[in-house]
Amino acid sequence: MDIEEFFGEQFHQWRERFRYYEMAITELESDLGIIDLDWQTRLGYSPIEHVKTRMKTLPSIIRKMNQKGLPLEVEALWENISDVAGVRIVTSFRDDIYAILDHLKKRDDLEIDEIKDYIQHPKPSGYRSLHLIVRTKVYLAERVIWVPAEIQIRTLAMDFWAATEHKLHYKYQNVVPEASKLELIEAAKMADALDTQMGRIREQILKK
Repeated sequence: MDIEEFFGEQFHQWRERFRYYEMAITELESDLGIIDLDWQTRLGYSPIEHVKTRMKTLPSIIRKMNQKGLPLEVEALWENISDVAGVRIVTSFRDDIYAILDHLKKRDDLEIDEIKDYIQHPKPSGYRSLHLIVRTKVYLAERVIWVPAEIQIRTLAMDFWAATEHKLHYKYQNVVPEASKLELIEAAKMADALDTQMGRIREQILKK
């Protein structure tokens, strides 16, 4: 069964909403590129190391909606699933994460609905990152819409750990040996210690 047949009469509505998510990613990526260039120009330094974007796949969306007991309807998706469009901002230093957060809070084309701070409160697995549930302003030809999206902000060390942990879970089909889980937690602590040390070295250099 193809996608159009699967969604039936709602197919065109689903396709329209997916276009909105794509527009939101384009908008956020463009805005962050301008912010990065502005910081580089004015300050000679930008806290943004690089930016990654992704769209949640349709099977993943359907699986999440089923887990939440939601009907497979486009309005249920729009109102209840906030991470279809995703942007990840990677920084060099932990302090940069909160500098970016402070900037995002001041923008009038972005509304932050929720902040999940997994840096101050890491997940049991050791995962660290700052997650924002936002709505970004998108200008269409004849109207303006606010599109939900998720922004993750993390350091290079956090990003390396998260990417590697994800690959290991994929390889073991989410059945990772207990000993390996404990080692991953220790590795997360080492990544955090590295962030702390690099931040301290940065402060020492800036004081001179």
